Order: sequence, then structure tokens, then C-alpha cells
Amino acid sequence: MLYLRVKEEIERSINEGELKPGEKLPSEPELAKKFEVSRPTLREALKMLQREKVLISKNGVGTYVNNRPDFIINPLSKLQSVGQMIKNEGYTESELDIKIYTREPEDDWKKQLQIDEKVVILERSRTADGKKVAFYYNIFPQSLVAGHFDGEFSGAIFDFLKSKMGINITYAITEICALSSSKELDQKAVNVIGNEIILLKQLHFDEADRPVFYSLDYLKNNVFKLFIKRE
Repeated sequence: MLYLRVKEEIERSINEGELKPGEKLPSEPELAKKFEVSRPTLREALKMLQREKVLISKNGVGTYVNNRPDFIINPLSKLQSVGQMIKNEGYTESELDIKIYTREPEDDWKKQLQIDEKVVILERSRTADGKKVAFYYNIFPQSLVAGHFDGEFSGAIFDFLKSKMGINITYAITEICALSSSKELDQKAVNVIGNEIILLKQLHFDEADRPVFYSLDYLKNNVFKLFIKRE
């Protein structure tokens, strides 16, 4: 529907910084002309964004980008860490429950990473303003990260790989999945952050198209808003 396209375009403008928090949107006639839609269609898109608290309307003044939405929005086409997504919306992010351990891989991990060896797992949860909003596993071939995860770990995994190991993650293949009641890892995520969860299974590649690590990212559905433009 046309109003959904307009909604997505406005969200994209906000996510990419074209429209900044607190900034007033152009007038309805200007926006309708820009998106080549009728004013009723434009208003439907604006109403949806207002209900989601992305935009706020000030009577007699205009429509503004909310200073900080109640959720964390991110286009799936843009690859960035969960921590960065949280920071982008003005929340204070931190890490909890950090664990690093070695184990035998599941069959799916072997296939994704193209390995036949043990894996090292970096397990942790993320908070936004002190509330747990994400829980995830970063899964690496043991031979790749041997000795690099000794001691404590904190920060963005992309930055760590680039600064400590000279590995630059350039893209990821992402699958959006439902949780399984029979999967131990899925149920652990539910115990940590609750039932309403989006699961992203992501395989990350370097500049040479080599699979570097696989991740299971569990995000609270009522906090994260992920979208992608389809054509």
C-alpha cells in the first residue's frame, strides 16, 4: 500500500540522519508532493508513525521527529552491532552476563561456518537504560580466535575483530526465525529477556567472503523495530 511506502521512507530518513530528533517535518503539501501521493495517503502514514511514537504532533505547530522513541529502530539493510543500535536512539547501553566458553558445534553451525572443529562462544546480554533488551551468542571457529578471548571482554565485536585481529566484517546474511521450545539456547534467551523475542540468525563475512562468525541474536520484540524496503 502507498501509505506503507511513505511510512518506510520517512523512517529511512530518520534512521539515516536526514531527519534529526526534534526536527520539524515539512508541511503536508510539501511531503505529499515529495512522495507523489495524496494528502489522505500521507496522513495515514503520519498517523501510523505517531501511534508508534516515531513522530509527535503539536497542535497548530506541526509534526516533529520524536526526540527519543520508545523503541529501537534499524533497517535490516544496515549492518551494525546491537550496542550501536541502542546508542543511536539515545539510550545508555551496557553489557551483562558475559561468558566465553568452548563447546562442540551444532550441525547447523558446522555447515554455516564450513568447519569441523570446536567453537568458541561469546555469550552476553545488552541493556538499554539498565533494562535487558537483547541476548546473543557470537560463535567462532576455535582455530580463528585461539588466544584472543583470554581474560575479560567488552565492547562491539566488530571493533574488536578489526582492531585486535585485523578482520573487517563487510556484510552478513540474516535469517529471521521463530523460537523453538525444544532448543536449549532459545529457552535460555527467553529466561533472560522474556517471551516476546525476534531471533536473527546471522552469518558474518569478511572482505574475502570468508565466513568469520555466526550469531544468534535474540531481541525484545516490543523494543526493537526492524524493517527493510522491498521492491
